[in-house]
Amino acid sequence: MLNLLVSLTAATGLIAISYGPSRPPDEPPNRIPRAAPYVTAETQNVSPPFERYWKENHNPGKCSTCHSRIFSEWNGSMMSNSWRDPGWRGAFLLVARQTSTAGNCDLPDPPDGTERARLNPFANGDCSATFDIGTAQHETSRSGSLLDGFCSQCHMPTNFVDNVASGGVATDQISGLEHGHLDPNFNPTSDNGTGLAFATLDSQIRNTETGKRGIFCAVCHTYADTREMPFGNYRKSDHPYQPVDGRDRVQPPAPQARNLGFAIGAGSYRLSPQAIGGSLFLGPLSAAPRAQQADPYLSKVFGEQLLYQQGAFNGHKGAYQGLHERAEFCSACHDVTNPLSIKNRLGKWVGGFPIERTYTEWSGSRYADRPGNKNFDPRFKRDCQTCHMQQDFGAPGTAQTLYHNGQPLPVLQGSPKNDGPVRPYFSHHFIGGNTYVDRMIGADVDEFGSPESYPQLSTFSFSSADPKSPYNNAYWTNVSNRGAMTQHSRLAWDRLRNVLDLGLQGPAVIAAGDRAPLRIVVTNSGSGHDFPSGFPEGRNAWVSVRAFDLATGAELAIYDSYWKRTSRGVGYLTRTDQKDPKYPRCAEELPAGSPDPYAVQFKAVASLGDGCPTLELAYASPLNLVTNSDGLPIDERGKVIDRQNPRGLPQYRDLDGDGDLFDDAYLSDTRLRPLPHPGATATLDRYSVVIPPGTLGPVAVTAAVYYQSFEAIVARKFLGNLADLNTDSILETCVLGGACDGRTPTVEPAVVEGAPPVPMEVRNWVIDVQGGVIDRTPPAVQTYPAAGASEVYQDAVVKAFFSEPVRGLDNRSFTLTDESGALVPAFVDQIGDGTWGLFPHQVFLAGGKTYTAHLAAGICDFHRNCTSHETVWSFKVAATRGQGRGDTSVPLGFGGIGGSGGIRPTPPPLPASPGFPVAAANLSNRRQAP
Repeated sequence: MLNLLVSLTAATGLIAISYGPSRPPDEPPNRIPRAAPYVTAETQNVSPPFERYWKENHNPGKCSTCHSRIFSEWNGSMMSNSWRDPGWRGAFLLVARQTSTAGNCDLPDPPDGTERARLNPFANGDCSATFDIGTAQHETSRSGSLLDGFCSQCHMPTNFVDNVASGGVATDQISGLEHGHLDPNFNPTSDNGTGLAFATLDSQIRNTETGKRGIFCAVCHTYADTREMPFGNYRKSDHPYQPVDGRDRVQPPAPQARNLGFAIGAGSYRLSPQAIGGSLFLGPLSAAPRAQQADPYLSKVFGEQLLYQQGAFNGHKGAYQGLHERAEFCSACHDVTNPLSIKNRLGKWVGGFPIERTYTEWSGSRYADRPGNKNFDPRFKRDCQTCHMQQDFGAPGTAQTLYHNGQPLPVLQGSPKNDGPVRPYFSHHFIGGNTYVDRMIGADVDEFGSPESYPQLSTFSFSSADPKSPYNNAYWTNVSNRGAMTQHSRLAWDRLRNVLDLGLQGPAVIAAGDRAPLRIVVTNSGSGHDFPSGFPEGRNAWVSVRAFDLATGAELAIYDSYWKRTSRGVGYLTRTDQKDPKYPRCAEELPAGSPDPYAVQFKAVASLGDGCPTLELAYASPLNLVTNSDGLPIDERGKVIDRQNPRGLPQYRDLDGDGDLFDDAYLSDTRLRPLPHPGATATLDRYSVVIPPGTLGPVAVTAAVYYQSFEAIVARKFLGNLADLNTDSILETCVLGGACDGRTPTVEPAVVEGAPPVPMEVRNWVIDVQGGVIDRTPPAVQTYPAAGASEVYQDAVVKAFFSEPVRGLDNRSFTLTDESGALVPAFVDQIGDGTWGLFPHQVFLAGGKTYTAHLAAGICDFHRNCTSHETVWSFKVAATRGQGRGDTSVPLGFGGIGGSGGIRPTPPPLPASPGFPVAAANLSNRRQAP
C-alpha cells in the first residue's frame, strides 16, 4: 500500500461529524448517516467493545510467535505506525482545533505569554461554535471537534470501532439507512489534564495500547464487508451479507461493477465481530481443500497458474476472501473524501473535497482490470497488493521492476508461518514513498507487542498566534524517543528510485556566448496511481537542473523561458523565507528549506476558494464541485446530497478536459498521472544553459527529480521541533543548497533538519564548447566511507564521487564483499551530479564487521576516457545499529575533492534576474507545471 498511510495526514483535516446515541444537541440535522464499522448482524454473541480481544487474543506480539517474518516486516511500517506517526498526530490536533465544537475553549494559553491563537473561524465568544450547514446555522458547545471520528477510523481503528457501541446503532428515521453513532465523549486529541495531547483514557478506550498499535494483523484479517461513506463516488451493490463462518468467499458481490460492488472511501471497512471473537482470520489462504483449483485472478497477474493456497490454521481458524487480493480492500483507507456537511468562512461548500484519490487514480490506469476501464492493459494487470506486497529486500516491487522483457516476474515465494511450507507470498513491509517518518520513530512495538516509546505532543501546540513562538507550530517533548531502527526508510528509497523514467538531451557542441537548449522528459512509469499520490499538504516532487564548467568547476546559469528568469541552477532548497511567485497576491510565505518555487513541481495545492493555497484541508473547497444556487452539492438528478439523499453521487466538472474529474478540484494539480494517460509524461523544453564567453568546457549538465514526503511548510507546522531540531525557525537542511549551520548529515537519505529531498532519478549530459578544452583525462574518484574508516553506519550507502559524469556503472562494476569475500547483493544507482551509490539489499550491514568495496577499472566518461585501475577500499561497520560516524552528504557539482571523501557543495544559487513577466492567468493551467 503505497506509503500511502501517511497520505491520511490529509484526512485528519476532513473528519466526520460525531453522533451520540441519543442525538446530542451538537448533531447537525443535515448529517449523512453511515453504518457501523462492524457487521451488526454478527453482534448477537460478540459485540463491541472488542478491547479485550484486541489486547489479548490479537496482540501482534502473540502473532509473531508463529509469523515472525510477517511481524518483522510489518513492525515499523507506516501501517504499524499509523497512530505513532507524529505527522498525523500534529495534523489531527491542528484540524481538530480548527473545527472545535467548543469554539476556542479547548485551546490553552501559550506558556510563553504570547497572544493566544484563534484557530476556529466559527468560534463564538463563549465555549461554542456556529457552523454554516448551508441551509441554516448550527451551534455546537461540547469539548471536541467535528473531526473526532473520521481520522481515527484509519489511524487508530480499534479504539474507533470500540467507541461505536452496538446500542448506538439505529435506523436513521429520514433516510432509512443504518447509522452507527460515535460516543460523543470520544475525543482522541484531548490531553485529559496531562498537558500532552492524545492522552490515554482506558475507561473511554481512547489512545490505549491497542490503539497505539495502529493497523495490526487482526484489523485487516477480520475485515469482512464495506460501508458507504459521505459524498462517496461509488455505490455499494445491494447484496446479502454472508456471515463469517469459516467458508471461503471467492467472488466479489458485483463482478460487473467498476468497484466490484464494494463501497469505496476512507473508513469504509466493516469488521466481523464473529471473526474478532472467534479468532477466525480472513485472507488469501483457504480453510478447505479446493481440489488444486487455480486462482484465476492472481494467475492473470503473474502470467502463470497459481493455485488457491490452503492454510493449516493450527492456532486459529481461517478462510479465503477474494477482497484481500483486490484494490478495493485498500481503498477503505486510500480514497479519502471530506465528509463535512458545512461551508467554509468564504461560503464555499467543503464536503466532497478529494483529499486523496489513490484508488480512483489506479482504477483508470493500465493496471486496473475493472469493468468499463478502457485503459486496462492485460500485460500490466496489478492491484495494490500485487505491487506493494511484492516488495522485499532487493525487490522494489514497482511496475518498473515487476517485469522482465515484457513478462511479469514470478510471485514472491516464502512462508507466512515459521517452518511452514514455501508458497506464493505477499510481503508485509507496506512500503510507499516515506523515507522520513519511518526513520524518525522506528519500530512500533517491541517483541511482546507493547508500543515502543515515541515523541509526545504538547497540548500547547498551535496555541500561540506569534509565528516566532515555538507554540505557533507543533511542539513535542521526549523528542529522542523512538523504536528500534527498521528497514522501511531504505526500502522506500529503493521504491522511489524505480518509479520514474527521466530523460535529458542537449546539443553535443555549443559556442561560448550562446545558450544550450535542454530537453527533459519525466514519465510516471512505475506507479499505478498519480505521482505523488496521497495527502496533498506535504508530498512534493520537483525537477532540478544545473550545469558546471568542468574546466573550472564553476556552476553556470540556467535560463528558464517560462519565468523568463536566469539563475544559478534550478531546484535547490531555499535558504530564506520567501513569497511563492505562483501566487504573488497571497499572504502565505514559503519557509527556508522549501523546494525552489520556480522549479517544475509535481504536487497538488488546495484552496478555500479565494485563489490562494491553503493548508486548512478541513475547509478546502472542491473548486469544480457541481452545486445548486444555494451552493449545496447535487447529484446527477439535481437533488441535494444530504440526509434525505445520502447515496447521491457528487458531480465534478472536468474543467481542463483531461478526463480527470478531481484534479480541477484543486487550485493547482501538476502531479503525473499513471500510464497510459498522456498526463503521465511531462516534457520540458523551457531550460537552457547559459554559456558565458570564455567558457572552456566541457559543460556537464544534470537533471534530477527529488521527492519530499513533508515539504518545509508542512514539516514546520505539523512536526515543529521534530523537524526544526534547534528551534531557530529555520530548517537547516545542509543539503541541496539549503541553509546550513555547519552540521553534517548522518542519515540516509542525507539531511540535517526536515524531510530529506530524496534523489529519485539523476541524468547527465555533456556539452563540448567550440574551441574549448578537449577532454582526454579519465575521471578521478573519491569514496565514502573513506578507506580505513571505522564506526561506519550499519545502513550506509557506499558512494563513489566522480570528477565528471560517467557511464556504465552498475552492480557488476561497483560491488561490495564481506569478510569472507562473499558478494553482498546490492543495487547501484546514480544519486548526485557525479555520485553513485551502492545500496545493499539487506539494508543493514553486520555490526562490527569489515567490508570491502570494489570499483572496477574501465569506468568511462562521456568522451570514452576510462579509468585504468581498480579502486578497492575497506571499512568497518559500527557494532550498534543507529550508532556510527560519517558525513552522508550527496555533494553538488564536480568541484575540488573534500576532506571527508566527498566533493564540496557549490555556493548558493545566484540571485534571479529581475522580474518575471508572467500573467497571472497563465497560472490556472492545472496540468502545466509552472
